[in-house]
Amino acid sequence: MENIRTQTDVTQTVLNFLGDYKINNPDDLILLIKHINDSLEFRNYNDKTRQHADSIQWKRTVSEILQDGYVYDGKACSDLCMILVALSKAVGLEAQLCKLIRVDGKNSHSIVEIKINNEWYRIDPTFTKPIPFKGYLTKHQIWNKNWEGGWKVWKRGPDLWSMGIHDINDESKIT
Repeated sequence: MENIRTQTDVTQTVLNFLGDYKINNPDDLILLIKHINDSLEFRNYNDKTRQHADSIQWKRTVSEILQDGYVYDGKACSDLCMILVALSKAVGLEAQLCKLIRVDGKNSHSIVEIKINNEWYRIDPTFTKPIPFKGYLTKHQIWNKNWEGGWKVWKRGPDLWSMGIHDINDESKIT
């Protein structure tokens, strides 16, 4: 068993998954996200699967997600982001999870911020066609105004646990 300290620890499982992928420029993130999405099963999130999906929401490490081989469609943003954070760390880049709250406060979402060649980029691995945006997202910016009215920074960190988010009930802590 791997000695896990955070959800995004660089373990042998993470290194094996990374393989020969490199991140030398922002466009490499798109290829890596494609590898992540092609490698995981996206299970339906519905009345039949809700209990199981909610029971594992925000509890698994990146190693566990990769070993399990699945995420729940519509509930996968944090899992996909943490995988990208761990893979970025594995190639020696600074990366963090950025937990967003919808402007109306009704939902949360996750994106990743990665420092490549001394520049910060943010990217959403849940997008069908992810695009790396240059720049660090400030607390005063509204991100993606065209999607449900936009999103603002709630918390940042290496993983959910460092933010005090441990299960689905912790979403109620959003202020």
